[in-house]
Amino acid sequence: MTDPSKWTIEQLHVHLMAAIELELMTIPPYLTALYSLGGENEKAEEIIRSVVMEEMMHLALAANVLNAVGGKPELTTGGYVPRYPAKIPFHEPETFQVSLLPYGQEALTTFLAIENPNHSGVEPPPASAEAAVPRVYELAAEYGYKTIGEFYGAIEKAIQALDTNGGLFTGEAGRQIGPDIFRPDPHGGKMIEVKDLTTAMEALELIVDQGEGDVKDPGPGEKFDPEGQLAHFYLFKELSEGHEYLKDDSPEKPTGPPITIDSAAILPMKPNLRAEDLSGALREEADSFNATYTRLLGQIQEAIDGQPKVLFSAYRTMINLKGDAEALLRKPLNDGSGLNAGPTFQFLG
Repeated sequence: MTDPSKWTIEQLHVHLMAAIELELMTIPPYLTALYSLGGENEKAEEIIRSVVMEEMMHLALAANVLNAVGGKPELTTGGYVPRYPAKIPFHEPETFQVSLLPYGQEALTTFLAIENPNHSGVEPPPASAEAAVPRVYELAAEYGYKTIGEFYGAIEKAIQALDTNGGLFTGEAGRQIGPDIFRPDPHGGKMIEVKDLTTAMEALELIVDQGEGDVKDPGPGEKFDPEGQLAHFYLFKELSEGHEYLKDDSPEKPTGPPITIDSAAILPMKPNLRAEDLSGALREEADSFNATYTRLLGQIQEAIDGQPKVLFSAYRTMINLKGDAEALLRKPLNDGSGLNAGPTFQFLG
């Protein structure tokens, strides 16, 4: 693996752009599972919604760091928007498949693999031949990262090495997304404007802590992020095991109150559907969903390009996206599969 302390500024910029791509890659699968719950599974919906909001904050934090060190986030250009099914790096095995799936054990197994801080016993689904290779996967293959925490750790080391008396942080302050603009769940951490080494480290560490938790030696007191909340891995572990964590539980087994799922309410979506697989009215609805998704990404791009208040419009677009997705999820396909349509998350750029 290349020594991060010897990276050029260009290598740092590439890694931070990959971080943005990685955070974006997680959001559509999590949203798909959330939308498929049918509005009848309050606890599971609450958990997944909180994770989605933090992943969106992580995307904004990564963009803040890249903007602060003189880079330019390119969310909607350069082929960074994921295509599903997709390969994802940073874990053993080095590649596995991330799909758009309805809520269920297969989806939860994938989510645990994405957020895995190096626990054994997490077996991600292998990648199929059609799984797309995103740029972030190619980067990991070149540099040899095994976990997301290791990837972000390398970025931290590079920033520390490249920053000489604050000289690394040359970006425009007006490109920062601040806590007055992005307001995640009140327990989900605070948005950080990056202006120097200290705030850059805070932003990157928050991303890892909220996703994986402590990666050194996970124990009963280390599954929480700095705000005292469960990291994403352990939230998904609760759903997978069907129980909430108690304070003194081991990371491997939550033993608290049960989390019940009304499986009859889950909408039976066909995995990894593409708009081009549909016809007639269903194709029109899928195209409408993808137009809304494309608009959302465009608004986020405007926000990180120096117009942060555009995020207020993006919040409204998220509401429209949910409505479009749920409409698709309630429409049966006419292919004899007994499954429904669903969101395809295709960027029309």
